[in-house]
Amino acid sequence: MKNYTPADIRNFALVGHASCGKTLLSEAMLRCAGVISRLGSIADGTTVSDYHVSEKQRQISVSATLMHADWAGKKFNLVDTPGYLDFISEGLGALRVGDFALVVIDAHHGLGVGTDRVWNYATGYGIPKMIVVNALDKETGDFAAVLKGAQEHFGRHVFPLSVPVDAGPGFSRTLDVLRNEVVTYATDGSGKYTEEPATGELGERVKQLHNELIEHIAESDDGLMNKYFEQGGLSEEEFRAGIHAAVQKELFIPLFAASASKNVGVARLMDFIAKYGSSPVDRKNVPAHDANGHEIEVKLDSTETVAYIFKTMSEAHFGELSFFRVYSGTVTTGTDLFNSDRKITERVGQIFLLNGQTREAVHSLGVGDIGAVVKLKDTHTGNTLCSPKHPVTLPKVVYPKPNIHAARRTDERRRRQNRHRACRVTRGRPDVSLRRGRRITSDHSFRAGRITS
Repeated sequence: MKNYTPADIRNFALVGHASCGKTLLSEAMLRCAGVISRLGSIADGTTVSDYHVSEKQRQISVSATLMHADWAGKKFNLVDTPGYLDFISEGLGALRVGDFALVVIDAHHGLGVGTDRVWNYATGYGIPKMIVVNALDKETGDFAAVLKGAQEHFGRHVFPLSVPVDAGPGFSRTLDVLRNEVVTYATDGSGKYTEEPATGELGERVKQLHNELIEHIAESDDGLMNKYFEQGGLSEEEFRAGIHAAVQKELFIPLFAASASKNVGVARLMDFIAKYGSSPVDRKNVPAHDANGHEIEVKLDSTETVAYIFKTMSEAHFGELSFFRVYSGTVTTGTDLFNSDRKITERVGQIFLLNGQTREAVHSLGVGDIGAVVKLKDTHTGNTLCSPKHPVTLPKVVYPKPNIHAARRTDERRRRQNRHRACRVTRGRPDVSLRRGRRITSDHSFRAGRITS
């Protein structure tokens, strides 16, 4: 496995309202990077992300799925998340460990309730956002309306970096605002493209947008603003150097035009993420508490290991997987780490890099990276694993309370068996609560939210 420095890692969550195209966007990214040789289909149940039986049956995402790819020398750790609010906890865990949020909006339906939810959660975690307007190959897609809605809803800092030229069936061309070019994508789903200078009306349009973008970036920094007024503009080097800082301050929220199902616009989106996207270096210090409950910071360059468990999942024939991000130090197979929440020591088992259900075993995982480890004996979602010599606890995700309730009445013979099964189902699921109520004797009595015995 190639070793990546924290500056070369891009951790991000694909979030948005239900059915906006997050899973297909992750599929297109994997196709561009050569991880897969063809685009999968949700209808056929062949996407990398939606591999669980329930996801194939329902044709929706119900679980956050970790994937990775190499693009332009950078490692992308992308987490595809469900859009339905019933499964919002999966998105919360992904945003907790992401360095930015990639917010997907459907070109036909526009912003939804789920868009607002994930946007606010990302803001709460203090991470920047980027926006993708998806499904522009559909006849009913309206890029201009979505752009206007996003600017009205999220503020004037939202600005398009690509604009569709031929939106609708046959969509294959975009205007690249950064480079003043027309980008034409292959129709075979490979994501490959060719570039040519924008001329005529397209040239005038992209030139105007490019100048507006320069002004936008200049406004994000006092030094750049002074240069802009003194020089009458910014050099290309000054302009591009200011983009990353403006994204981090959320004074510039880039918006991209794309069709994930056709793999149009995705490769240039990935180029931007690789060059200007957030990395662990942008948040070198994260808040934590020491063994005495005092507030401290975990530093990226510390040699003491600190990792956060953001998801726990049990799979048949494989065992329990604990998904984690490394905030300092290195997690290595065979070493002992201290669970500061449960006050126990865990022996690190086999570590994996994941692409859906495909696992690649690695010996260790460095700072800033994300992976999964198997068969930790008593570690759960939200726990911190750290060096025994340096016990710290990272902040936990605050999950919403369950809003769907059910009850079950069991007879004496099956009581223990059913309790054990219920505990196994809820293990590692902070969004699911299990309560024991009094015994019910009536055949028609059920208590919402309780499992009775």
